[in-house]
Amino acid sequence: MVRTLFWMLCIIVPGTLSAQEIRLPQNPLEGRIVFEEKGCIECHQLGGYGGTAGPSLSKDLYFGTVLELATIIWNHTPQMNRKFRQMRVSRPEFTEKEMTDLFGFLYYLRYLGEPGGVARGKKLLESKGCRQCHSLGGSGGGVGVPLDSITVTASPLYIVQSMWNHVPAMKEQISKTNLVYPELSGQDIADITAYIRQATMNTTVVGGAAPGDPHLGREIFASKGCNDCHMTGEGKRKIIAPNLSRIELRESVTETASLMWNHGPMMLQHMEDRSIDWPRFEGNEMADLIAYLYFLDFEDKPGDPKKGEGVFAARGCGSCHGKNGSGKGPDLATITHFDSPIRMIQLMWNHAQSMEDMLITQNKHWPELTGDEMRNLYAYIREATKK
Repeated sequence: MVRTLFWMLCIIVPGTLSAQEIRLPQNPLEGRIVFEEKGCIECHQLGGYGGTAGPSLSKDLYFGTVLELATIIWNHTPQMNRKFRQMRVSRPEFTEKEMTDLFGFLYYLRYLGEPGGVARGKKLLESKGCRQCHSLGGSGGGVGVPLDSITVTASPLYIVQSMWNHVPAMKEQISKTNLVYPELSGQDIADITAYIRQATMNTTVVGGAAPGDPHLGREIFASKGCNDCHMTGEGKRKIIAPNLSRIELRESVTETASLMWNHGPMMLQHMEDRSIDWPRFEGNEMADLIAYLYFLDFEDKPGDPKKGEGVFAARGCGSCHGKNGSGKGPDLATITHFDSPIRMIQLMWNHAQSMEDMLITQNKHWPELTGDEMRNLYAYIREATKK
C-alpha cells in the first residue's frame, strides 16, 4: 500500500476518543451565505465590506478551536444584544447546519493565508535555483517541467501538488548537479505562484483550484496510506513516524503545504529504504487533503464531565435548568441529538436573548466562561443526555 509521511502535521481524526467531534463542512464557503443572510455582515466587515459596529473579521483572524470560538461569542452576548436593540433588528436564530456552516466559514478565513507578491516571487525563483532546471516564458533550464505548463490554474495548491509529484525526479537531478533542495515558506509559495501567474498573464482558474473538501480529504488520507505510518490519537499501536495528534498545526494552506514540501527529501528517503512508492496526487486531491488537515485543528480536546458539573453549579445554570423540569428552563438532560459541540452552541445562541432577559429581572450578571469551562460544560451535558 502506498504510504506517505507527514512529519510535521497535526491531525485528530474524528471518531477517536481524543477529541470532541465536529462535523466537517463539505464546502467551507457555504458559511459566507449564512453570514450575510443572518445579518452578521451588518456589524462585521469582511474584506472591507460590512458594518463597523463589531470587530473586522478580516483583520482579527481566528486561531482557536470551535468551543473557544463559542466562548468568545458567548461572553460577548450582552454587548451584541445591546447592538441589536440599538439597531432595532431581531436577533437571528440558527439551525444546527447553519451554525456548523457559519463556524466553518469563520475558521476558514485564515485558510488561504496572505496574498502573494509578484516581485518577490521573481527573486525567489532565481535565489532558490528553480530557473536552473525550469523554464518560464522561453528562458531558463530545460531539464525540469516548464513552469508555463502548470499555470492552467491560479491556485497555489495546484502548483504545490505539481511540485510534490516531482519530488523524486527533483531529488535525483539535484544530487547530480550538486544543487541544494529549496526549502520554502508558505509565503514563498504564494509569492512564486503570483509571479508565475503574472509572467504568463494567466488569470484563468480551472481544474484543481477549488479550496478543498475536508470529507474527501479524510478519504484521501486513508487511501494514500498516511495512517499506516502515523498515530492519530492515543493508543499502543507501534508506529514508524511521529504521533501527529500531539503536535498543533494552526497554519494557512500554503504554510501547511510548505511543511510537507520541506520534509519531502526525508520522507522520500524513508520510503525508498522500505520500497514504498511515492504517493502522487491528481485533480483536487492535494487541496482536499490539506483542507482535511486544516479543519481537524478546529476540534477540541475532551472535557472533564466532573469539572463540567462544577461549572454548571458555580455559574448558576441549575437555578433555571433543574432536574425533571423543576426550573424555569428545560432539563438539559432531555435534549435530543446532543452529539456535537455545535449543537450546544446553537441552543445557547438561540436562547441567549431570553436567558439575558431573565437574568436582568433577577438582577444577576451574565455568566462568562473560559475556554476550559466551556469544554468541560459540554462534556458534562453530553454525558447527562446519554444517561
